[in-house]
Amino acid sequence: MAKIHLLPETIINQIAAGEVVDRPASIVKELIENSIDAQAKHITVKFHNGGDSFLSISDDGIGMDEEDAAMAFERNATSKLTTIKDLESLGTFGFRGEAIASIASVARMIMQTNDGNGGTEIHCDAGKKIHQKACGCPRGTFIEIRNLFEKIPARKQFLRSETTEAIYIVKAVRAFVLAEPDIYFELYKNGKLLFSSPDSRNLQDRTELLFGHFDQYTPLDYTNDTIHLHGLLFEHAVDGVVSKPDFLIFVNKRNVNNPTIVRLVRDTYAMIKSRVTNVGGLLFLEFQSNFVDFNVHPQKKEVRFKSEMLVKKFIENSVTDALKKKIATLCQTPTPETFTSTIYSEQLSQPLNWYHYKDASPDKRKYEETSDTPYVPSPHQVFDLSLPQNLGNFPNESLIGHGLWRFVGMFGEERFAIFERQSGLIFVNLAAAQKCILWDKFLNSPDQLIPQILLIPRTVTINPEQIAALDSLLEIFANFSIEVESFGKNVYKITALPREVSEEMVVQWIQDPSFATASKLWTRDVFAKQFCAGLPFQSVGQGEVKILIDQLLHCYQFMIAPDNTNVLFEIDRCDFAKKFGLQLTPKRYCLG
Repeated sequence: MAKIHLLPETIINQIAAGEVVDRPASIVKELIENSIDAQAKHITVKFHNGGDSFLSISDDGIGMDEEDAAMAFERNATSKLTTIKDLESLGTFGFRGEAIASIASVARMIMQTNDGNGGTEIHCDAGKKIHQKACGCPRGTFIEIRNLFEKIPARKQFLRSETTEAIYIVKAVRAFVLAEPDIYFELYKNGKLLFSSPDSRNLQDRTELLFGHFDQYTPLDYTNDTIHLHGLLFEHAVDGVVSKPDFLIFVNKRNVNNPTIVRLVRDTYAMIKSRVTNVGGLLFLEFQSNFVDFNVHPQKKEVRFKSEMLVKKFIENSVTDALKKKIATLCQTPTPETFTSTIYSEQLSQPLNWYHYKDASPDKRKYEETSDTPYVPSPHQVFDLSLPQNLGNFPNESLIGHGLWRFVGMFGEERFAIFERQSGLIFVNLAAAQKCILWDKFLNSPDQLIPQILLIPRTVTINPEQIAALDSLLEIFANFSIEVESFGKNVYKITALPREVSEEMVVQWIQDPSFATASKLWTRDVFAKQFCAGLPFQSVGQGEVKILIDQLLHCYQFMIAPDNTNVLFEIDRCDFAKKFGLQLTPKRYCLG
């Protein structure tokens, strides 16, 4: 007897539905996309509890006639594809038969639709059509879903709690509110309005409606021949409250998951601001349809780009430019909490003693000349260091000299330095900073590595098995002004080095036992990272540390050293105050 047989159509549809429908929020997403494709301008979503017992979506779109309404319940039916080539220029949200058949196979569905020539109602229960009849309904489409997965208990048991499923629905609708400013959305839970679209098309207004107020916003709007990027980055005030704002990415208005891009933006944001922060954001990327492939995920939650490197580089450059412009604007227009120019410049000229803030205050000196009572600083006479380093405004001047960071002191055998700015204390690993500076020169300014001829060339003897590996890297050495040449059997000589590189570094590198095998895998960039990671610490004095930090803050990457150690970190002033049981008032509307 044959063991292989064809599955019934109902079971086929229920299996296929699993690719598209895994929870109530999936249904909401699919049906809203259909409403948008139907040119709807008003979409209403209602659900009870977690959405598995009841949810509905209604729109004022073009609707369907009786024939199309019936065909929409057939598997693989679609109005969006005719040939395989249409996949390359798909301009709508979907082509999977509007997902109607998949949803109807796992729930009880009632659909009422009207194209302006009369209404049609179709009722299905777990894939079986109960009835189809004419009905009176407004133009557009109304779909009601009840008892999701009731007849598939194995799938129903994987639904989360009602609260969790409700959150997924809210997030799904919220994404459409952000991406479709021309459409009016309403979301109801248990008959209560949760939110509706704001009247304003302004992205910040829509963000605040859905996420709440943030104290720092950075707008983005950049275009090249392939990509248009616009959006908003936002960050909470420095108030000691731990939070992680959401980060949403939209590709051609479709909300997608791309952790790589999110991490790239957050790392770039941290580099420019010189501290790690929980930045949230909304990124809207627009491409020609043939540059993006949405068909790598059944629910189109992921995308694939023709050139991911091009996209990442464009986003990184855009975020960097936007932040630098904002920093420059704030530096040119001080916030109301900063000093007057006279007092500010006078205080900047004084060395900061962490234990005696008021010692640097000219008001204190003036007061004590005319009074015998102890000086009490005005609440406004504090060291406001709200403006971070401006990487674009002072390319040839000391950032610290402009008071953007204030030097406090050194500790740990002078291997670590402490700086203060308005948002808190910054601790710098000077050894890691030196590695970062050299690494930046290797990668971004190799022309600044001037070779200096050694009066007495340094000879190095190596093992025979290392010769081929060393010869293959002589050209890379030369790119960084490290001149090494053969000097007989198993002997090489170092003839010139830039002042930043010591003879011992090169000798140690060449004589490393792992050099022969590892060097075969090194590219120019990998060599630069590994070589700079081995830079020994060179002690610096207090006068030199300020110059060192200025050089560090002009580096493209100054948060992580080439040996993957942290270069600096910040202790938030509010968190610091909490250690002593104090509560500080947050500074608002500054980029510190």
